Amino acid sequence: MEYWDLYNKNGKFKHRVIKRGMEIKNGQYHLVSEGWILRSDNKFIIQRRSLNKSTFPGMWYCSAGGSVISGENSKEGMKREFFEELGLDLALDEIKLKRIIYGRNSIFHIFLVKKDFDLDEITMQKEEVMDVRLASAEEILQMVDRGIFIGLNYYRDFFKKIQDEGK
Repeated sequence: MEYWDLYNKNGKFKHRVIKRGMEIKNGQYHLVSEGWILRSDNKFIIQRRSLNKSTFPGMWYCSAGGSVISGENSKEGMKREFFEELGLDLALDEIKLKRIIYGRNSIFHIFLVKKDFDLDEITMQKEEVMDVRLASAEEILQMVDRGIFIGLNYYRDFFKKIQDEGK
């Protein structure tokens, strides 16, 4: 069973823990880590979610992501998700926080890893991931428009910021 730490709207730990699936009350938040791997050819590694997932089954998504479990910080949770979903063991200092977004009951920490991986280095966790591929930011936005990639509001600004940093 998975447990989540609860935070206030400012991201401060409330010293409360709940079991995954329990109701999160208004004013309480749990952490979610979402990570993107960007290669030197300006292609992102993206994943297609398993058809067994309860949310967004079969949809394309970032490189890896998921809820942070109790006792982890968001970067440690991201490291764990990269390993569980893709079999990639990254050092914590390779995982860079780029953005924080507040949802209804979640605080999303968006991370970027700039590292060259070949797709044959990936070991997919079949319960979570059914496919991986490479895509440019432009291709990802086209996939969002076609309704096959989970569309989140921050993507355009995120991709532009990354592009601007590379100049």
